[in-house]
Amino acid sequence: MMDNDYQAYAQEVLKFRKALNLTSIDNEDDFFSRFIEPSLTMTGWMPEEGRLLDIGSGMGVPGVPLLIAKPKLVGVLVERRKKRAEFLRHVVRKLGLDAEVYDADINHLPNLHIDICVARAVADEGQLLEMCSRHANQGAVAVLPVPRSSECAHVARWSMAGEYSVPVSNDDEGQMVRCYHYG
Repeated sequence: MMDNDYQAYAQEVLKFRKALNLTSIDNEDDFFSRFIEPSLTMTGWMPEEGRLLDIGSGMGVPGVPLLIAKPKLVGVLVERRKKRAEFLRHVVRKLGLDAEVYDADINHLPNLHIDICVARAVADEGQLLEMCSRHANQGAVAVLPVPRSSECAHVARWSMAGEYSVPVSNDDEGQMVRCYHYG
């Protein structure tokens, strides 16, 4: 069963899902198991406070569930599609989240001074770490869901801190969450 904030978030996504082409999922339980639960598995390596960057936030996954789970985080949601960015602004207002939304390409933004980088299905691991690099504070972490078969990325100043498997019911390959430290 869902917490009220997760339920309100799921309801907003489902309400706008067709108009904005957010997801094919059409019920709250499936939305929770497919998007919210996997997002919450990322919290283990995240501090309670800091600035969280979600690159290619789309419908807000994983950023919005993480901001609900860790209310002392300040969100920086980056989505280059203007309509989806407007949707994210709506969700941030409705849920009372502490977050800013940018409708821009992450590569065109000035340094966002980030402590935590997350993303979901935007680019490969190495490219994501490169995107995070120009925005990362010293000691930042990147927590990324990746395919179980993927190799660890090697990007300057990022070192892998650990990884763990995440069961995904409808995915044969399964998923890993990999954490990197910036320094």
